[in-house]
Amino acid sequence: MTWIDKALDGCSGQIVINDSKTPSGRAHVGSLRGVLIHDALARAARERSLDTTFMYGCDDMDAVDEIPHGTGDRFTEHLGKPLWAAPPPVGPDGEPIPGLEGSSMAEAYFGEFTGKRFDAADGLADDGTGLFGQLGVEAEFYRMSDIYRSGRLDEIIDTFLRAAADVRQIYLRLSGAERPDDWLPFQPICERCGRIGTTYATDYDGETVAYECRPSLVTWAAGCGHRGRVSPFGGNGKLPWKLEWAAKWKLFGVSIEGAGKDHMAASGSHEVSSALARQVLRCGVPLPLPYEFFTLGGAKMSSSKGIGMTASELAELLPAELLRYLVLRTQPRRAIDFALDVPSLTKAFVEYERLWQAADAGNETANQQQLYLISQAEVVERVPTAPMFSPPFDSVLSVAQQPHMDLMRHVASLGIDMSNAEAAWLREKEAVARTLLHGARRDLADKFELLDDEQSQHQRLRLADRQREFLLSCRQRLETLEDWNARAIQDALFEAARDVGIDPRAEAAVAFEAIYRVLFGSETGPRAGSFLAFLGRPETLRRLT
Repeated sequence: MTWIDKALDGCSGQIVINDSKTPSGRAHVGSLRGVLIHDALARAARERSLDTTFMYGCDDMDAVDEIPHGTGDRFTEHLGKPLWAAPPPVGPDGEPIPGLEGSSMAEAYFGEFTGKRFDAADGLADDGTGLFGQLGVEAEFYRMSDIYRSGRLDEIIDTFLRAAADVRQIYLRLSGAERPDDWLPFQPICERCGRIGTTYATDYDGETVAYECRPSLVTWAAGCGHRGRVSPFGGNGKLPWKLEWAAKWKLFGVSIEGAGKDHMAASGSHEVSSALARQVLRCGVPLPLPYEFFTLGGAKMSSSKGIGMTASELAELLPAELLRYLVLRTQPRRAIDFALDVPSLTKAFVEYERLWQAADAGNETANQQQLYLISQAEVVERVPTAPMFSPPFDSVLSVAQQPHMDLMRHVASLGIDMSNAEAAWLREKEAVARTLLHGARRDLADKFELLDDEQSQHQRLRLADRQREFLLSCRQRLETLEDWNARAIQDALFEAARDVGIDPRAEAAVAFEAIYRVLFGSETGPRAGSFLAFLGRPETLRRLT
């Protein structure tokens, strides 16, 4: 049984799956894990004919507590305000940033991530872009500012305010956080400066709360010192987020909601919110699904600090099916650290193609079948034909960066008659290669451009005698090689090394440096067997000669 089956076993009737995002900056790749885990659960639940809704929220009532990376001092004056009240980011020239348009900071970053934008007059609008569309994620969207303003949370707010002593006790008992006796679990929006992160509420009389906008309540924003009374209803403020989490569960009737392991730890946010739900709101707690972090090369990522790759950048680089596969192949409780380099991408393509081929042939296990289906951007009724001819990604990358070679014409010159499906998948690989070579992250790919004859001869003079002898032996063996494929070529290269007294185990670098020097003018290069197989016998023999 998979983690999906375990989560859904026992579920019946209407299933509500919830997730949300605080749109305070460009979403980094770690944000994708929660989205795809919840989407996979929703898909599997619908496969079981369960009445399933996947809700995804925009937490735009949260305070601006950090200046987004690359925006300079523009947001300094908005620190402490709700995200919906801060302006959208702009470029150095003051013009809107493509893909980050919107009426507010919240709308800009939420819209870039999801492709869903809110309009004050017409409600939710879908502009057809964003990761959710690219990855085939279907969700019903909401934003918390609308929920608060509509009054749907008024009764829950009243319940929490009247039970403030119980809330303080739960905080103290479970997390050790001590709140003063006059503290109320509510954050009003200051009527003078518009900040929500700097207000301290006291004295609820059933209709209004007293509050002070304190200059030193938090370290990241300064309140204006205003004192007043305001109704806590109708969007005039928000619940602290642990209470807000429990409030969503009650309001939406949430059945399943996962969260990062930091929230699910003992005495953590989920435990506090669960106690608030059970003891104060008298409602059930959704099935929890803790998940580990998703990182690239071990990098700790932060959208506000601009550290790591954004989710949009990764989605632009990889085919949707491969990206979904990379995230969903790992159990949620296990961390994902994907090295975004050419060897890792090559391996990922191979593994996904094996899964695809097994699903196409009908000899996959139940777990493989489920993994293949949830890896697809579109829900499929039948598995499309898997490519049988699919050169390794590193070979595609190597050919794609040769200015005189057209990838598709090169394949035709090898005498390979590709099917439409194989050609389409090869173009997907080529698109990844082109993005690595010419896109924003071209630092990820080593450049190996084939030398012309004169340059190759110059490199030959730098080789030792036995390296030149090795190349001659390679040519002789490859000329008569019966099966022209990567494994056979690689074996032939090792035998050629033995022919001239080079130990292929201890001195492999000596032999392969000779190949890479006369091909690329470098000491290293792509996997020789795979590259030469894709380069073709005639061109390989010509260059070795």
